[in-house]
Amino acid sequence: MYGNIENFFMKNSIHKIILCVSSCFYLGYIKYAPGTFTSLIILFLWIFLVPYNYILHICILGLIYILSVMFSFSAEKIYNKHDDQRIVIDEIAGMCFSFAFVPKNCVLLILGFILFRIIDIKKPCFISQVQSLSGGFGVTMDDVLSGIFVNIILQVLAMVTIK
Repeated sequence: MYGNIENFFMKNSIHKIILCVSSCFYLGYIKYAPGTFTSLIILFLWIFLVPYNYILHICILGLIYILSVMFSFSAEKIYNKHDDQRIVIDEIAGMCFSFAFVPKNCVLLILGFILFRIIDIKKPCFISQVQSLSGGFGVTMDDVLSGIFVNIILQVLAMVTIK
C-alpha cells in the first residue's frame, strides 16, 4: 500500500511541475489571451535581461526549444487535448526565435512582439499544417516557424533602418 501512495504523490508532483512549466508559471491559465500575456512578458524579459550575445542566444534557442517540445508533449497528455491554450511554453520559444540576434532596439522588439502575435494567431502559409503534427513537436514548431518569419523581417528592418 505504501508504494501506491508514494506513486500517487510522485505522479501528482511531476504533473504539477509539468503544468507549471508548460503554462509559464500558470500564465496559461489566464482566461483571455494567455499566449499574448506570456509573449508580452517575454518581450520585457528580453529587453531588460537578455544581453545581445550570439552564443547566449544560441543556448537560449536550443534550451527553450527542447523544453517546449518535452513539456508540451507531457502537458498534452495530462490535459488530453492537442495544443491546449494553457500550454504557453511554445509562445516563449516563438518569441525567443523572433528576437534572437536582433539588435537591442525597443521599437524593433515591440514590432517583433506585434508581428509574432499576428503571425501566430493567423498562421499563414504552411504554419497551420505544421501545428497539426502530433505531440510537443507540432505544438512548438508552429510558434518557432512564426518566430523565424518575424526574425527575418526584423533582421531586414534592422539592416535598413539602424546604422
